[in-house]
Amino acid sequence: MDIVVFDPKMGAAGDMIISCLIDAGADPQKVLDNMETVANTCGEINVRPHEVKKNSIKATKIDIEIKSENPDLSYKDMQKAIKESGLDREVCDLSLDILLSLKKAERKVHGPNHSFHEVGKLDALADIVGAATAYHNLKLNEHTVYSTPLMVGDGYIKTSHGNLPIPVPAVTEILTQNQMTWAGGPVKGELLTPTGAAILSNIIDKYTETTPPLKIKNRGRGAGTKNFETPNILTIYLGQTNTLINDFIGILETNVDDVDGETIGYLIDKLMNEGALDVFVISGLMKKGRKGELLKVLVEPEDIDRLAEVIVRETGSLGVRINKRQHRLIANRRFKKIEVLGESIQVKVGFLENGEVIDVSAEYDDCIELAKKTGKPLKEIKEMAESKARREL
Repeated sequence: MDIVVFDPKMGAAGDMIISCLIDAGADPQKVLDNMETVANTCGEINVRPHEVKKNSIKATKIDIEIKSENPDLSYKDMQKAIKESGLDREVCDLSLDILLSLKKAERKVHGPNHSFHEVGKLDALADIVGAATAYHNLKLNEHTVYSTPLMVGDGYIKTSHGNLPIPVPAVTEILTQNQMTWAGGPVKGELLTPTGAAILSNIIDKYTETTPPLKIKNRGRGAGTKNFETPNILTIYLGQTNTLINDFIGILETNVDDVDGETIGYLIDKLMNEGALDVFVISGLMKKGRKGELLKVLVEPEDIDRLAEVIVRETGSLGVRINKRQHRLIANRRFKKIEVLGESIQVKVGFLENGEVIDVSAEYDDCIELAKKTGKPLKEIKEMAESKARREL
């Protein structure tokens, strides 16, 4: 399976995103022409790509020279420039989506009548269009785009609103609205700009703690303007990985030796109803020859604290062991309604990223209800539903 992975260990700005996509093979002339065409409806810029070295590592960098006055552009000014400049439809649509992300963040932070200020500039307009052009020129829309956690920097930054904490409120709002995975550091200074955050929020499909196992076919490095001990570079990898999906879950464990079976049964049902992914109990021999159980619960990472409290309250356990991020590989799954004997049964379909179906499983509760209603054996109902689902698939 072909995938794309952004690795923003040193953050991302609009120019860095464009630069790494050009370095990975996007047509530089197409990208630069679109940037200049749109921005020059509001002023005059000149865009120049060149090779630089950051801590001896080669990368592509684009410089935007503003040859006219750099006006304060409103959202409508920028929207009009994008719509009326003759961009390809897909590039225009993505550019407008990125611009809208910025508008929503600015409005949430500053109110509906706030002007764009720092983001309402010719270079920001050019960055938005350049990133959208490079994204589609590389046909990244045809692949799953991953990102490792976004590093945003730390400290404070001087703006027209005074000194603001990093990440600045507009960036924080974009990260929050799009549930983007991020972390502070690793240096003092701003690493993730509002424009960079808005662009990535519209092109990243999934986040992963680390780069997935990958056979690299190509890579691109885009340099930023800042100099740190760690090179100010955004890297993108294009390559092939397996047909399973990288995923992370939490695992909760506790030992119990004084809880009766009815309580355990009730706890299993409660945990599943509260959102646990799976619950299982393993019987064993504990200290002093006591019989006990190991309770193990698979959960979404965001549910760890809440479900750990459920376990403590229901079992009286004084402690729960936690694995916050257990890496696993999973198949895709979706649900399909199948009509059997005049009734609807939900069937879970497991499939790989390439579309290959690997498992079809009828919903147990639905099959039970139909078996009771018709008097037919449960096994027969399940086979009928799953066979029909396979034929339709």
